[in-house]
Amino acid sequence: MSELTLCCRGGGYCDRCDLLVGLDGLRVSEVARDDRGALTVTVESEPAVMGCPTCGVVAHAHGRVVVDLVDAPAFGRRVRIRWVKRRWVCPDPDCPTATFVEQNAAVASPRATLTVRACWWAIGQLRREHASVNGIRRQLGTGWRTVWAAIKPLLEAADADPARFEGVTTLGVDEHIVRHEALLFRMEVRDRHRLAVAAAG
Repeated sequence: MSELTLCCRGGGYCDRCDLLVGLDGLRVSEVARDDRGALTVTVESEPAVMGCPTCGVVAHAHGRVVVDLVDAPAFGRRVRIRWVKRRWVCPDPDCPTATFVEQNAAVASPRATLTVRACWWAIGQLRREHASVNGIRRQLGTGWRTVWAAIKPLLEAADADPARFEGVTTLGVDEHIVRHEALLFRMEVRDRHRLAVAAAG
């Protein structure tokens, strides 16, 4: 076969792998599959000049930090992102920021366990597929609390956003209303019974 059919050529990053994984700003350096079929995708940013986030002085490279994240399932498999983050040191002795690690809010929040993509995938499963958090955590291969802690702030922010009602002109009646009416009826019957007993006594 012609070499043009190859996806990856040795000696650098692969644009096709990066496109497939779809984490903007990060490049795929390795993909591995474990004995259970789960994928681990190792990613890193390209070497670049980095300024200190506090003082702006050009920082010096200071090693790497590896962060493992739960990602949304792909190709019927569980996926882990292994992000090899660059650590930097600020050379300015007067700067309060001694060292810092690169961040990318579009990929994951600082100290997060799930990627942003995994969080929105989970919320989509709740909304469209009526999945439970327990079912979602099974698909992701992680814990219930891990999933809930990751998606709860996003759900709270969406709930607090008044823009979610823009364009809404009609509200439907659902089973909640029916249950509410039934509860009121039972309370009314109970109160009548109590009054009847009190009157008879």
